Amino acid sequence: MVEFILGIFIGLSVAFIVYKIRRQVNQADEPMTRFTDQMKDVIYVFDVKPVFRFRYISPSLDDYLGEGTVAKNYDDPNDCFHRIHPDDYELLVQKVTGQVNYEEPILQRWQTNDGRYLWFEEYATPIYEGEELVAVQGVIRNVEAAVTEREALVYESRHDSLTGVWNRRAFEETVDRLPTASSCGVIVIDLNDLKQVNDTYGHSAGDVLLQRAAHVLTRKSPKVYRLGGDEFVVLMTGSDQELSELVTAIHFAFKEAGISAAIGSSFTEDHTDFVALYDEADQAMYEQKRRMKQSNLTDPVMDR
Repeated sequence: MVEFILGIFIGLSVAFIVYKIRRQVNQADEPMTRFTDQMKDVIYVFDVKPVFRFRYISPSLDDYLGEGTVAKNYDDPNDCFHRIHPDDYELLVQKVTGQVNYEEPILQRWQTNDGRYLWFEEYATPIYEGEELVAVQGVIRNVEAAVTEREALVYESRHDSLTGVWNRRAFEETVDRLPTASSCGVIVIDLNDLKQVNDTYGHSAGDVLLQRAAHVLTRKSPKVYRLGGDEFVVLMTGSDQELSELVTAIHFAFKEAGISAAIGSSFTEDHTDFVALYDEADQAMYEQKRRMKQSNLTDPVMDR
Protein backbone atom coordinates (compact mmCIF):
# COMPACT_ATOMS: atom_id res chain seq x y z
CA MET A 1 0.00 0.00 0.00
CA VAL A 2 2.86 2.39 0.85
CA GLU A 3 4.51 1.69 -2.54
CA PHE A 4 1.16 2.26 -4.28
CA ILE A 5 0.65 5.64 -2.58
CA LEU A 6 4.27 6.61 -3.28
CA GLY A 7 3.80 5.69 -6.95
CA ILE A 8 0.73 7.92 -7.17
CA PHE A 9 2.62 10.78 -5.52
CA ILE A 10 5.57 10.50 -7.91
CA GLY A 11 3.23 10.28 -10.88
CA LEU A 12 1.36 13.40 -9.84
CA SER A 13 4.63 15.23 -9.20
CA VAL A 14 5.93 14.41 -12.67
CA ALA A 15 2.62 15.38 -14.24
CA PHE A 16 2.76 18.75 -12.46
CA ILE A 17 6.34 19.38 -13.61
CA VAL A 18 5.48 18.54 -17.21
CA TYR A 19 2.47 20.84 -16.96
CA LYS A 20 4.75 23.67 -15.86
CA ILE A 21 7.03 22.96 -18.82
CA ARG A 22 4.12 23.00 -21.26
CA ARG A 23 3.06 26.40 -20.03
CA GLN A 24 6.55 27.71 -20.65
CA VAL A 25 6.69 26.15 -24.11
CA ASN A 26 3.40 27.77 -25.02
CA GLN A 27 4.78 31.10 -23.85
CA ALA A 28 7.62 30.78 -26.40
CA ASP A 29 10.66 32.77 -25.27
CA GLU A 30 9.61 33.71 -21.73
CA PRO A 31 12.19 32.46 -19.18
CA MET A 32 11.53 29.40 -17.03
CA THR A 33 10.32 30.09 -13.52
CA ARG A 34 12.49 30.08 -10.43
CA PHE A 35 10.69 26.85 -9.55
CA THR A 36 12.42 24.89 -12.31
CA ASP A 37 15.81 26.54 -11.75
CA GLN A 38 15.91 25.37 -8.13
CA MET A 39 14.85 21.76 -8.72
CA LYS A 40 17.27 18.85 -8.26
CA ASP A 41 15.67 17.00 -11.16
CA VAL A 42 16.81 18.10 -14.61
CA ILE A 43 14.11 19.74 -16.71
CA TYR A 44 14.65 20.48 -20.38
CA VAL A 45 12.90 21.57 -23.55
CA PHE A 46 14.57 20.47 -26.78
CA ASP A 47 13.47 21.87 -30.13
CA VAL A 48 13.72 19.43 -33.02
CA LYS A 49 12.31 21.86 -35.63
CA PRO A 50 12.74 24.39 -37.08
CA VAL A 51 16.07 24.73 -35.23
CA PHE A 52 17.83 21.77 -33.56
CA ARG A 53 18.56 23.25 -30.12
CA PHE A 54 17.93 23.24 -26.39
CA ARG A 55 15.42 25.92 -25.53
CA TYR A 56 15.85 25.31 -21.81
CA ILE A 57 17.98 23.15 -19.47
CA SER A 58 17.71 23.51 -15.72
CA PRO A 59 21.00 24.37 -13.95
CA SER A 60 20.88 21.15 -11.93
CA LEU A 61 22.41 19.29 -14.91
CA ASP A 62 25.76 20.85 -13.99
CA ASP A 63 25.46 19.32 -10.49
CA TYR A 64 25.43 15.82 -11.98
CA LEU A 65 27.58 15.98 -15.12
CA GLY A 66 29.95 18.79 -14.20
CA GLU A 67 30.31 22.55 -14.35
CA GLY A 68 29.73 24.01 -17.81
CA THR A 69 27.61 21.15 -19.17
CA VAL A 70 24.50 23.31 -19.53
CA ALA A 71 26.35 26.10 -21.34
CA LYS A 72 28.03 23.63 -23.66
CA ASN A 73 24.73 22.04 -24.63
CA TYR A 74 23.21 25.44 -25.37
CA ASP A 75 26.17 26.15 -27.66
CA ASP A 76 26.31 22.66 -29.17
CA PRO A 77 23.07 20.61 -29.01
CA ASN A 78 25.00 17.60 -30.33
CA ASP A 79 27.00 17.41 -27.09
CA CYS A 80 24.29 15.20 -25.60
CA PHE A 81 24.85 12.69 -28.42
CA HIS A 82 28.53 12.55 -27.44
CA ARG A 83 27.76 12.16 -23.73
CA ILE A 84 25.19 9.37 -24.00
CA HIS A 85 26.49 5.86 -23.28
CA PRO A 86 27.15 4.01 -26.56
CA ASP A 87 24.60 1.33 -25.63
CA ASP A 88 21.94 4.04 -25.11
CA TYR A 89 22.74 6.10 -28.21
CA GLU A 90 19.96 4.59 -30.33
CA LEU A 91 17.49 5.30 -27.54
CA LEU A 92 18.38 9.00 -27.68
CA VAL A 93 17.96 9.06 -31.46
CA GLN A 94 14.54 7.42 -31.11
CA LYS A 95 13.54 9.98 -28.49
CA VAL A 96 14.18 13.00 -30.74
CA THR A 97 12.62 11.33 -33.80
CA GLY A 98 9.38 10.27 -32.17
CA GLN A 99 10.11 6.53 -32.24
CA VAL A 100 10.34 5.88 -28.50
CA ASN A 101 7.44 4.90 -26.24
CA TYR A 102 6.86 8.14 -24.35
CA GLU A 103 4.43 6.39 -22.01
CA GLU A 104 7.31 4.51 -20.36
CA PRO A 105 10.20 5.93 -18.30
CA ILE A 106 13.47 6.03 -20.25
CA LEU A 107 16.51 4.61 -18.44
CA GLN A 108 19.84 5.87 -19.79
CA ARG A 109 23.45 6.64 -18.87
CA TRP A 110 25.17 10.00 -19.31
CA GLN A 111 28.88 10.73 -19.08
CA THR A 112 30.23 13.22 -16.55
CA ASN A 113 33.05 15.65 -17.28
CA ASP A 114 35.47 13.27 -15.53
CA GLY A 115 34.48 10.29 -17.68
CA ARG A 116 32.11 8.40 -15.39
CA TYR A 117 28.67 7.22 -16.48
CA LEU A 118 25.65 7.87 -14.25
CA TRP A 119 22.18 6.36 -14.54
CA PHE A 120 19.20 8.64 -15.11
CA GLU A 121 15.49 7.97 -15.48
CA GLU A 122 13.53 10.27 -17.77
CA TYR A 123 9.88 11.04 -18.35
CA ALA A 124 9.66 12.62 -21.79
CA THR A 125 6.74 14.24 -23.59
CA PRO A 126 6.65 14.89 -27.35
CA ILE A 127 5.28 18.15 -28.75
CA TYR A 128 3.62 18.01 -32.16
CA GLU A 129 2.41 20.54 -34.67
CA GLY A 130 -0.13 18.63 -36.61
CA GLU A 131 1.51 15.25 -37.08
CA GLU A 132 5.07 16.61 -37.05
CA LEU A 133 7.31 16.30 -33.99
CA VAL A 134 8.74 19.73 -33.26
CA ALA A 135 10.06 19.39 -29.69
CA VAL A 136 10.61 17.06 -26.76
CA GLN A 137 10.31 18.12 -23.15
CA GLY A 138 11.13 16.07 -20.10
CA VAL A 139 12.13 15.55 -16.51
CA ILE A 140 15.33 13.60 -15.81
CA ARG A 141 16.09 12.17 -12.38
CA ASN A 142 19.43 10.84 -11.15
CA VAL A 143 18.83 7.20 -10.20
CA GLU A 144 22.48 6.12 -9.92
CA ALA A 145 22.13 5.10 -6.26
CA ALA A 146 18.93 3.13 -6.91
CA VAL A 147 20.37 1.33 -9.95
CA THR A 148 23.60 0.54 -8.08
CA GLU A 149 21.61 -0.88 -5.18
CA ARG A 150 19.43 -2.91 -7.53
CA GLU A 151 22.48 -4.31 -9.33
CA ALA A 152 24.01 -5.23 -5.97
CA LEU A 153 20.83 -7.06 -4.98
CA VAL A 154 20.73 -8.89 -8.32
CA TYR A 155 24.39 -9.86 -7.89
CA GLU A 156 23.81 -11.12 -4.36
CA SER A 157 20.75 -13.12 -5.41
CA ARG A 158 22.77 -15.06 -8.01
CA HIS A 159 26.16 -15.43 -6.35
CA ASP A 160 27.35 -17.54 -3.46
CA SER A 161 28.12 -15.18 -0.58
CA LEU A 162 31.08 -17.24 0.68
CA THR A 163 32.98 -18.00 -2.54
CA GLY A 164 31.68 -15.39 -4.99
CA VAL A 165 30.89 -17.96 -7.70
CA TRP A 166 27.41 -18.40 -9.18
CA ASN A 167 24.85 -20.03 -6.85
CA ARG A 168 22.14 -22.66 -7.33
CA ARG A 169 19.56 -20.11 -8.45
CA ALA A 170 21.88 -18.87 -11.20
CA PHE A 171 22.62 -22.47 -12.13
CA GLU A 172 18.94 -23.30 -12.55
CA GLU A 173 18.32 -20.14 -14.57
CA THR A 174 21.26 -20.95 -16.84
CA VAL A 175 20.06 -24.51 -17.37
CA ASP A 176 16.57 -23.25 -18.23
CA ARG A 177 18.09 -21.04 -20.94
CA LEU A 178 20.28 -23.73 -22.49
CA PRO A 179 19.36 -24.14 -26.16
CA THR A 180 18.21 -27.62 -27.08
CA ALA A 181 19.91 -29.62 -29.82
CA SER A 182 23.25 -27.98 -28.98
CA SER A 183 26.47 -29.19 -27.40
CA CYS A 184 26.73 -29.08 -23.62
CA GLY A 185 29.28 -30.27 -21.09
CA VAL A 186 28.92 -30.69 -17.33
CA ILE A 187 31.68 -31.12 -14.75
CA VAL A 188 30.68 -32.03 -11.18
CA ILE A 189 33.29 -31.50 -8.44
CA ASP A 190 33.02 -32.68 -4.85
CA LEU A 191 35.71 -31.79 -2.32
CA ASN A 192 37.01 -34.73 -0.29
CA ASP A 193 38.39 -33.02 2.79
CA LEU A 194 35.75 -30.47 3.83
CA LYS A 195 34.22 -32.49 6.69
CA GLN A 196 37.62 -33.48 8.01
CA VAL A 197 38.85 -29.88 7.89
CA ASN A 198 35.68 -28.66 9.64
CA ASP A 199 35.97 -31.30 12.36
CA THR A 200 39.70 -30.79 12.90
CA TYR A 201 40.25 -27.08 12.42
CA GLY A 202 36.78 -25.56 12.60
CA HIS A 203 34.30 -24.22 10.07
CA SER A 204 36.31 -21.09 9.37
CA ALA A 205 39.08 -23.30 7.99
CA GLY A 206 36.47 -25.16 5.95
CA ASP A 207 35.30 -21.84 4.53
CA VAL A 208 38.85 -21.06 3.47
CA LEU A 209 39.06 -24.42 1.70
CA LEU A 210 35.86 -23.68 -0.22
CA GLN A 211 37.15 -20.25 -1.18
CA ARG A 212 40.45 -21.71 -2.39
CA ALA A 213 38.60 -24.31 -4.47
CA ALA A 214 36.38 -21.63 -6.00
CA HIS A 215 39.45 -19.54 -6.84
CA VAL A 216 41.07 -22.51 -8.60
CA LEU A 217 37.91 -23.18 -10.63
CA THR A 218 37.27 -19.59 -11.68
CA ARG A 219 40.80 -19.41 -13.07
CA LYS A 220 39.80 -22.21 -15.44
CA SER A 221 36.23 -21.22 -16.32
CA PRO A 222 33.81 -18.30 -15.80
CA LYS A 223 30.83 -20.68 -15.51
CA VAL A 224 31.41 -22.05 -12.03
CA TYR A 225 28.49 -22.73 -9.68
CA ARG A 226 28.39 -23.78 -6.05
CA LEU A 227 25.24 -25.82 -5.51
CA GLY A 228 25.76 -26.14 -1.78
CA GLY A 229 28.11 -27.73 0.73
CA ASP A 230 31.26 -28.89 -1.03
CA GLU A 231 29.68 -29.42 -4.47
CA PHE A 232 30.69 -27.29 -7.46
CA VAL A 233 29.55 -27.53 -11.07
CA VAL A 234 31.18 -26.18 -14.22
CA LEU A 235 29.14 -25.76 -17.42
CA MET A 236 30.61 -25.41 -20.88
CA THR A 237 29.87 -25.55 -24.58
CA GLY A 238 32.28 -26.66 -27.25
CA SER A 239 33.51 -30.14 -27.98
CA ASP A 240 34.07 -33.38 -26.09
CA GLN A 241 37.82 -32.85 -26.50
CA GLU A 242 37.60 -29.37 -24.96
CA LEU A 243 35.67 -30.81 -22.02
CA SER A 244 38.35 -33.45 -21.46
CA GLU A 245 41.06 -30.80 -21.56
CA LEU A 246 39.17 -28.66 -19.06
CA VAL A 247 38.69 -31.61 -16.69
CA THR A 248 42.42 -32.36 -16.87
CA ALA A 249 43.30 -28.70 -16.27
CA ILE A 250 41.04 -28.58 -13.21
CA HIS A 251 42.51 -31.82 -11.88
CA PHE A 252 46.09 -30.56 -12.08
CA ALA A 253 45.14 -27.12 -10.72
CA PHE A 254 43.60 -28.78 -7.65
CA LYS A 255 46.64 -31.01 -7.25
CA GLU A 256 48.94 -28.00 -7.42
CA ALA A 257 46.81 -26.20 -4.81
CA GLY A 258 46.84 -29.24 -2.50
CA ILE A 259 43.06 -29.74 -2.75
CA SER A 260 41.62 -33.25 -2.99
CA ALA A 261 38.43 -33.57 -5.03
CA ALA A 262 36.45 -36.13 -6.99
CA ILE A 263 35.56 -35.01 -10.50
CA GLY A 264 32.98 -36.41 -12.91
CA SER A 265 31.92 -35.13 -16.30
CA SER A 266 29.58 -35.79 -19.19
CA PHE A 267 29.07 -34.32 -22.65
CA THR A 268 26.48 -34.35 -25.40
CA GLU A 269 26.48 -32.99 -28.92
CA ASP A 270 22.69 -32.78 -28.94
CA HIS A 271 21.38 -31.50 -25.61
CA THR A 272 17.77 -32.54 -25.02
CA ASP A 273 17.73 -33.83 -21.43
CA PHE A 274 19.94 -31.89 -19.01
CA VAL A 275 18.85 -33.91 -15.98
CA ALA A 276 20.16 -37.10 -17.57
CA LEU A 277 23.37 -35.33 -18.59
CA TYR A 278 23.92 -34.01 -15.06
CA ASP A 279 23.14 -37.38 -13.47
CA GLU A 280 25.76 -39.02 -15.69
CA ALA A 281 28.44 -36.57 -14.52
CA ASP A 282 27.27 -36.88 -10.92
CA GLN A 283 27.47 -40.67 -11.00
CA ALA A 284 30.95 -40.49 -12.54
CA MET A 285 32.02 -38.21 -9.70
CA TYR A 286 30.64 -40.57 -7.02
CA GLU A 287 32.27 -43.56 -8.70
CA GLN A 288 35.61 -41.79 -8.62
CA LYS A 289 35.09 -40.85 -4.97
CA ARG A 290 34.29 -44.49 -4.13
CA ARG A 291 37.46 -45.76 -5.84
CA MET A 292 39.54 -43.11 -4.08
CA LYS A 293 38.22 -44.26 -0.67
CA GLN A 294 38.86 -47.91 -1.50
CA SER A 295 42.41 -47.14 -2.58
CA ASN A 296 42.93 -44.59 0.21
CA LEU A 297 44.02 -42.09 -2.43
CA THR A 298 43.85 -38.33 -2.36
CA ASP A 299 44.76 -37.95 -6.03
CA PRO A 300 42.02 -39.31 -8.33
CA VAL A 301 42.66 -41.49 -11.35
CA MET A 302 41.64 -39.39 -14.34
CA ASP A 303 38.81 -40.96 -16.29
CA ARG A 304 35.18 -40.35 -17.05
